[in-house]
Amino acid sequence: MSKRFSLDHLRSCSIEGPDALAYAQAQFTVSIDTLSDRHWSPMAWCDPKGRVISFMMARGSENGVELVIPAAQAETVRDKLHQFTIGRQARISRTGQVAGTFDPDADTPALSVDTDRGMLAFCDAQGDTELLRRWQRLDLCRGLPWLEPASSQQHLPQWLGLESLGALAYDKGCYPGQEVIARLHYRGSVKYRLVGFRSDDEVSVNAHSRLFDATGARIGHCLSAMNSNGETIGLAVVATRIEDGDEVFLHEGERSHSARVTPPEGLC
Repeated sequence: MSKRFSLDHLRSCSIEGPDALAYAQAQFTVSIDTLSDRHWSPMAWCDPKGRVISFMMARGSENGVELVIPAAQAETVRDKLHQFTIGRQARISRTGQVAGTFDPDADTPALSVDTDRGMLAFCDAQGDTELLRRWQRLDLCRGLPWLEPASSQQHLPQWLGLESLGALAYDKGCYPGQEVIARLHYRGSVKYRLVGFRSDDEVSVNAHSRLFDATGARIGHCLSAMNSNGETIGLAVVATRIEDGDEVFLHEGERSHSARVTPPEGLC
């Protein structure tokens, strides 16, 4: 059996019942009938304005759909999902732990965006700080835009790179924010994009910490970051005029730290 370790930053829940699939189809940004029980696929739940409430991973299960969501959002998202089950035979389970592995076996669904990693929902496992940090760095490299509460309902899905992750379906029925999201795809222009950044300094940045260009103009904000070997790497949402290789600045109190923009895969 491959080694499993606790993914403390994530939580799981499930949608079950006779109407579970129809309910999920009406809520999320992917076609639920494309979900496999062998893979975790990225998707999002949006508000009526098209802003992403939560980025999540999902898989089909025997009884419905299993979800993996950020721990910091877990109870809020679970409670909000429950509110929309009125009139449907669908149940939202309590949240549970999530275990990860770097060697998924036949019993462990792999990530569709990184098949060398697997997750098990509602699975207790021992913590391992080194393996967890390795996992979180790979999440940054794959451009997985896990949101903190401060970043919830702040971004359209395209700004978070969800198209490139296969987490947006434009040919499915209605779901919250679908008209806004489709209009941006077919008629609009995307003003922001997801990028990686790297600083040679160890910077204490939070979700939604601001980024600036060399002129001092605000050009975006941080989504997530980590310190590693004396440097800081992370994901940010920036104006589309910012190109890979551009210098940007992270503000930490009164201090400013230089960073370079890179595609997320450049963080590996």
